Amino acid sequence: MRSLQRAGAAASRGSVRALGPSRRKILAGGAGAGALIAFPDLSLAARATARSAGSGAAAAAPGSRFVLLYGTPPAEPFSGGSVASALSPTTRGAALPTAMPVAVTLAAMPVSSPDQSTVALVTVDDGPGRATVTLTVVDSATATIEKQGSVAITDIAAGTNILAKPVFAPGTTTIALVLAITQPSDKHLVAKLDPRTGAAVPMQAVTWTSQHALAYFDTATGAFTGPFQLDNAPALALTSAAASASDLFLWTTAEPRPDPSTKSRPRPVPLPWVSVFSLGSGHARLKVPSPAPWPGGEPVVTLPGGDAARLVNGRTVQVSSARTGEVTQTTIAALNVPRAKPSAVTMQTRPDGTVFLTKPAIGRAIIADPADSFRVRRQVDFPVPATPLGAPSSKAVLSASGDTLYVLGGAQAAGLSAYDVATGALSASYSHGVRYDGVYQLPTGTVLAVSAANPRLTFFSPALSPLGTAETNLQISAVF
Repeated sequence: MRSLQRAGAAASRGSVRALGPSRRKILAGGAGAGALIAFPDLSLAARATARSAGSGAAAAAPGSRFVLLYGTPPAEPFSGGSVASALSPTTRGAALPTAMPVAVTLAAMPVSSPDQSTVALVTVDDGPGRATVTLTVVDSATATIEKQGSVAITDIAAGTNILAKPVFAPGTTTIALVLAITQPSDKHLVAKLDPRTGAAVPMQAVTWTSQHALAYFDTATGAFTGPFQLDNAPALALTSAAASASDLFLWTTAEPRPDPSTKSRPRPVPLPWVSVFSLGSGHARLKVPSPAPWPGGEPVVTLPGGDAARLVNGRTVQVSSARTGEVTQTTIAALNVPRAKPSAVTMQTRPDGTVFLTKPAIGRAIIADPADSFRVRRQVDFPVPATPLGAPSSKAVLSASGDTLYVLGGAQAAGLSAYDVATGALSASYSHGVRYDGVYQLPTGTVLAVSAANPRLTFFSPALSPLGTAETNLQISAVF
């Protein structure tokens, strides 16, 4: 059972440790048990220090908020506790309170709302012939649960795996939940040769078949609509999805099936399909083929006009029309630079309608205009970081104002760097020999660098002045 902690509550619903990595955990991107914990934001502590200097009082910073960290504990899941008890320290040198658990053994990577005010978490509880999928909405500032609801998946075989993908619909109270339901079937014994002895050894073989379902959660009422089963089995479990204020875009792929009669003339590899659903509907009003590659992990966003954009191969944007489903492709020349080293590419929409894209393996970030065929409006080049791929995936981040780019320092210098977006010039840097793996800017303006070894968290001011460090045994995959 997956467990979540409510603020002020001493008991959790508990958790059950699996004997080994399940198919769900492997498909979800990791063999460990994902956990979400809360740390206080050090920038607010620094402000409290300035206000209370000389007073002799130890008061927490007004407006204290938390940083939510998602990752994998090295061994046991985090124990239960109250997230409301962790407050910002009152002096820069004070030790941070112990990180408090928000949720353990999550079934999917958490997803932040477009305005970063909330985070959606998914847990899956298995039972005989059914599974219960629970969606929990957590307030990012206080780490407390705002809404929670569950939906039941019934009439499923024992051992069924469910992958869940929450998708916020901006400007609405709706979170779409995309479910990949993978069931075992056709269990039988097959003979495999032992390479050491040459003897035939009987082994159990299982055929896994996936189909998808949709459900919709209303954050205002805490109620679910659905689930709506999609008649698309057999399909690959991995999907990509994005939502606008009116539509859900879903990319799926039919599962390739071996056919001995076609060995001399192989069948073509199946193309992905993009389906467009009106929010709240389980029936696609559009379904058209989409160009390769298969979906699963690539950045997808919705554009101001309601269409959806998918960044593939780190250089090409595929835009799917919400009206006709037609797909158009644009290769961005600034990103079309071949490199042997893979990259954690990102794409994010901005309030002014442009999109921010990064490709750390070539040391480049751009701001492009979808309304003008993705013409590059701004470009910043920087030394390629030592770790352009891997968790956390945020290797370069744009400030909320859009005037500063924070990036990981190059392989030689390490540390962090800040660039002026208008000129592309280096505006600030900090390094003391530590190599960071990820960088984020929190809603308060604090810049947070993440490293693989403790102290894993290093907090900076917007000008890259160090505020302090914190330790955690969580292998961090994302920050919210």
